[in-house]
Amino acid sequence: MKIFKFGGSSVQDATAMKRVSEIILNHSNCGIVVVSATKNTTNELEQIAKSASLNEVNLMQKQLESLTLRHRAIADDLELDIGLSLSELESELQMCSQSILGDGEILPKKMDALYSLGERFSSLILSSYLSIQHDRAILLKDIREIMITNDSWNCASPLIGEISQRVQLWKPAIEDALIVTQGFIGSTISGETTTLGREGSDYSATLLGEAFSASEVFIWTDVAGVATCDPRIVPSAKFIEQLSYDHASRLAQFGAKVLFERTLEPAMRAKFPVVVKSTLLPSEVGSRIFDLPKRDGVVGLALEGDILSIIGENLLSEEVSILNNLSDYEIYKQTNEYVALRILSEDIEDFVREVHSKIL
Repeated sequence: MKIFKFGGSSVQDATAMKRVSEIILNHSNCGIVVVSATKNTTNELEQIAKSASLNEVNLMQKQLESLTLRHRAIADDLELDIGLSLSELESELQMCSQSILGDGEILPKKMDALYSLGERFSSLILSSYLSIQHDRAILLKDIREIMITNDSWNCASPLIGEISQRVQLWKPAIEDALIVTQGFIGSTISGETTTLGREGSDYSATLLGEAFSASEVFIWTDVAGVATCDPRIVPSAKFIEQLSYDHASRLAQFGAKVLFERTLEPAMRAKFPVVVKSTLLPSEVGSRIFDLPKRDGVVGLALEGDILSIIGENLLSEEVSILNNLSDYEIYKQTNEYVALRILSEDIEDFVREVHSKIL
């Protein structure tokens, strides 16, 4: 059984959701679909919370209307008859926003309750569309039934033992149906809504992969895999077809945005591959992250602010000595696995392109 996770850009509108449906239709061995909030929804929810906390009621209502109308437009474009279900979520959205009014600050616990609406809107719409497009039974499930966490609001830690017990509730359903559920959100043992931190939907998917003994977890996004550097900075960057857990984790840790930093922890424990692919180019190979034997050399670059990290194995070698021919940097930290450079040049991106051209 495979688990597919679709990011916000992959479900941003009706066209994107139709693309997702086609991908799922072509993969009959997908058992669980994990979905993020539609693109920019999490940011919009934060703006709603900010307006509410400052008691800017008119602005808050305009923001709420914009968010709800956008989701209704997606449902209408997909010709879905889910008005009642959307109204129920809209009422809860209004209630969560009202609870923040006049607080003067955004309490993390209240923010988590508000955050949860994003994924619940998107999963409702996607599951409803899949139900009319697929012969297979589709079940919308609330991830909070099984994704049990501590109460560290906004950045909760999963309780692995609790999750492994709770998944038994869903296992009978997977035998006969495709489950659609939410990323990013969870619940305390006492039933209070939590979140795993921004970009935590990938982590949700691999936690489910571990709990359900999935054969693979696919992270579907708007890029064709993990690249040797951010393609927006280095157009010549290449996508890496095979990556070790360690190298992918370091790339995420030091600034690569394709993966959430903790995503690979469950995969490393349970030894299942994580595959990063593009919904726009589903026939492309993508990047497969697994227990790949280590090999010497540079794997990729990751940029965070003015720190450029060179990731690889046995980097105290001639490949890194090429940097001696460059100026405008200082070595921030150096190990066998990575070299971190502080870029002194005003043109950071130009420096990154030069390093990439010399060592990759």
